[in-house]
Amino acid sequence: MGEHLACLRGWHPALASAELGALLPKATRRPTASQRWIFVDGTTPPQRNEALRIASGLQCFLEDGFIHPWNDDEDAFLSTVEAYLIQHPVSGSVAVKPWRQEGKISDLSTSALAGKIGGIMVRAEYDIDLETPDYTLALIADGTSASIACGWMEGGGNASFGSGERRAAERPFFKPVSLDPRLARLAVNLAAGPLGTGPVVDPMTGTGGFVIEASLSGRDGMGIDIHSEMVEGARTNLTWAHGEDESPTCSIERGDATRLGDALPEDWHGSVSGFVLDPPYGRNSQGSMESQSLLKATLESSYDVASHDAGFVLILPIKPMGERPNLPVSFDEDVELLSGSWPELLLLLESCGWAPKSAHVEHVHKSLSRLILLARYVPRD
Repeated sequence: MGEHLACLRGWHPALASAELGALLPKATRRPTASQRWIFVDGTTPPQRNEALRIASGLQCFLEDGFIHPWNDDEDAFLSTVEAYLIQHPVSGSVAVKPWRQEGKISDLSTSALAGKIGGIMVRAEYDIDLETPDYTLALIADGTSASIACGWMEGGGNASFGSGERRAAERPFFKPVSLDPRLARLAVNLAAGPLGTGPVVDPMTGTGGFVIEASLSGRDGMGIDIHSEMVEGARTNLTWAHGEDESPTCSIERGDATRLGDALPEDWHGSVSGFVLDPPYGRNSQGSMESQSLLKATLESSYDVASHDAGFVLILPIKPMGERPNLPVSFDEDVELLSGSWPELLLLLESCGWAPKSAHVEHVHKSLSRLILLARYVPRD
C-alpha cells in the first residue's frame, strides 16, 4: 500500500480530483505543484484498478512515482531515473511512454528523453517491447509547473475518457440539453463513491445519461421520470448503450421524483448510496409544481430512501463564471443561478438533510455555465 502518483485528465482537474477522493475515500491525498498530479497513499491494487476502470477524470497511477523539477539538467534527471529503476525493478518486457500536458517546457523533447531512458534500460538488460510491454514507464512533462513525473504506470494513460462512441447526440433518443457522458460519469462517481456501496438513483432521468454511465460502470441503479415519453426514450438509450442488450444492473421506471419510495424496490429504502439530478428547468417536468418547490420535495424524498453515507450531486445552469478547471467554487462566492438564489439553495439543501460539501463550475459557452454541487446526507436526531 505504498504511495502512488495519480495523474488526472485535463478536461477539469478540480472535478477529477474530487472524483478521485470519492472513489478512494479512505486514501490519503497530497497535492503537488501540478493541478493534475496528486500523491495517493493507503490504497490497494484492486481499489486503484476499479478507480481506473470507472473514473472519468483519472488517467493513470505511477507506482512510487516521483516528480522532478526541470532545470535543464538532463544528466541529473537521468541519474534519478536510473536510481528509480534500481530501487523498483520489474520482471518482464518494458517500454517508455512520453507525453506532455498543460503546455510545453522550453527546450525539452520528451521523445528524445524517452530514448535516453530506453538506453538506460538496455544497459540494465531489460527486454524492450514497444508494442505490448509488460510494464510501461511513464514520462510526463507538465508545462505549468515546469516539472516531470516518472514511474511505472498502472492504467493505459489515455488522454481522454472513452465516450466518443456514445456521445449524447449519437443516442437514438436525444434532447439538446443532454449531458456529455464524461460529466455524467463523473457525477455518478462523485455522488455514489466506490462500487458496492449501494445503488444510484436519478430522480428525473430525462434521456437517461446518468443511468447509462452507472450501468456501464457495473452499478445498480434506476432512472425515474414522470413523463412516459422520457421513460421509453431513456429505456431505448440504455439498451442502445449495451449493444441492444438489456442492462444487467439498471432500469428506467415511470415515477414521481417527489415520491421515490413508491418507485424504488423495498430493499433499496435506506440503502441508496448516490443521487444525481440535472433538473430540466427549461420545461415543466412534474405537472404544475414550481421549480423550487419541486427541488425541495425531491431532496426530501431522496433523503427518505438514502443510506447514511449517501451523496447528492445537483447540476444547475448558472450565469457565466469563466473557465475554472482548477478551482472549486467557494460557498460565499456570488453565484448567479438561472432559477432561484445561491444562498437560498444552500439553505434549502441543509433544511432537507443534505450538507453542501463542494461545488465546481463547468464552462459551457459565453452565456452559460453549469454548477456541479455535491452534498452529503446528514443524520437527524
